[in-house]
Amino acid sequence: MKRTIIVLLAALALLAAVLMKKNSNEKSMRGDAHALDSALKADAAYLTVIKRPDTTTGKKPDSSSLKLQDGKWVVAGDGFSADTAKVNKVLGHIFKLQNKELVSTNAARLGEYGLDSVEAKQVIVRDGTGKTLASVLIGKTSGADYSSTYWKWMDKPEVYRTPGNFTWEIAVKEEDWKERKLFPAVAAKDVKFVEVSWKDTLGADYAYKLESTSDSAWKMLAPQDSNRVKNSLATDMASRFADMAVDEFVTAQDTNAAKVNPDSAVVAIKVGLKNGTNLELKTTRVVDGYAYARHPAHKDLIKVSGWRLDSFKKKPFEILDAPSAPLADSVEAAVDTSSPAP
Repeated sequence: MKRTIIVLLAALALLAAVLMKKNSNEKSMRGDAHALDSALKADAAYLTVIKRPDTTTGKKPDSSSLKLQDGKWVVAGDGFSADTAKVNKVLGHIFKLQNKELVSTNAARLGEYGLDSVEAKQVIVRDGTGKTLASVLIGKTSGADYSSTYWKWMDKPEVYRTPGNFTWEIAVKEEDWKERKLFPAVAAKDVKFVEVSWKDTLGADYAYKLESTSDSAWKMLAPQDSNRVKNSLATDMASRFADMAVDEFVTAQDTNAAKVNPDSAVVAIKVGLKNGTNLELKTTRVVDGYAYARHPAHKDLIKVSGWRLDSFKKKPFEILDAPSAPLADSVEAAVDTSSPAP
């Protein structure tokens, strides 16, 4: 019995020691021990990400390059607007890298941490003069807790583990950095008018114009003046327009692009905002689930999913509630108070 108690106490002591070490490691990782000067993030003007493939494949490295232009992040290759929130988030991860937990100094083990030439993402940040602010390799997510990431300096063998599961956020293709929302500054509540013209599959034309009269009420201005608008449909149109986004960027391999005329609209949506701004989107017919359109700001050919247009492809009578049925003659007589009582 005494021996059993001693064994149990020893096991408890060992468990306590393991938990204390784990807790100590976690506290250490949470500590403020940034490997880079976080203040330098404000000086970032260029961001490059390179992922080198297996050299046996003969493929060129995947890479993306962004730059700060007129105070906004853009893709360096074509000047397309980048998702600023995503760029700032990735820069935040880079400038918060911690080097308090050293996990390896053996260059032969880099593959275990996703830091070999096949998996690693090389991240380079420069300021406006071209001076390098950061040059690091980002590896894979740690399997120990799935909430930390392996990384190392470009020219050193030491491997560190830093808080955060973010390697997947660091894009290696430029299109993955691009701003997807077509009207990023617009919210549904900003919409005052919705004007739509469209053709059905038989070529029949339909058109209508709606006006927001309050936060939850709409009226039809054309093809008739009516207050019988189904407010839920009109509100959905405003929300769909505010959320309109690029679902695919057109590539040279896209064979469907030649089948449509991007300048011949099948659906044309015009939206007037409460601040007086007017916005417009014209799309082609839907091919293999996508309609083609010119990006409203960049004029590049883009693809939007066909379902994004369904809310606008309404016939005018479908947007209106049915008129109230006339009262029966007997009911009218019962409620008629225009004639004096005998």
